[in-house]
Formats: sequence, structure tokens, C-alpha cells
Amino acid sequence: MLRDRLGRDYAAIGLTFAGGTFLTKDTSLDGAWKPVTVPAAHPAMNEHTLDRVGYPDFYLDLRTASPTARTWLARARPVYDAGSIFVPDPQPTLALGPAYDILVHLHRVRAADELR
Repeated sequence: MLRDRLGRDYAAIGLTFAGGTFLTKDTSLDGAWKPVTVPAAHPAMNEHTLDRVGYPDFYLDLRTASPTARTWLARARPVYDAGSIFVPDPQPTLALGPAYDILVHLHRVRAADELR
């Protein structure tokens, strides 16, 4: 793991978003990028709760979270897992607290523009 190699200076940074469009592929290394649009996060998702904190876009240092927040962050819930490939079903789950040190949350995302 990177944390084991880099030590205490390593910080795992996660990104969540409550809906929007992003680019993905059908397979990780091959094929063209294509836009995928996902609906607003549903109430059982991590992103739904994060999207209700009162700021549309924000970041949190999870290492300094309150005990109440740590308890919430320790529970695995459904998430949007957008990467070089996106498989919507079955929807993966993730406990944000153990996964990340810093979390960036965006209300909506939009697909990148192709460079020409």
C-alpha cells in the first residue's frame, strides 16, 4: 500500500459527487471515452447525506472529524464509483472514513471537454 511505503506524510484523497455527467470507458485500457450521466444520489448513498451539509462543493479533513462524524463515516453505504470504467450495477459500497484522509465533495460534475 502507498501508506506503508510513504509513511505518515501520505494522505488518501477521495472524491464524491451527488450527480452529473463524467467520462468513462467500457474497458479500462481500450476504447473511446464516453459520457455517462447519473441521477441525483438516493437517500441511502453517502453522497446524498454529504450533499445536504449546506455547501454545494467542499472538502473535509476526515482525520479531524468529530466522534459522531467518525461513526457515520465508518459505515459502508452505496457510492458512485466513477473511474476509467463505470459499472452501475451492482452499486458498490464504501465506508468513507477508513478509505480516505481527505474528502472532496462536489454537488454536480460535468464531463471533461476533449482537447483538440
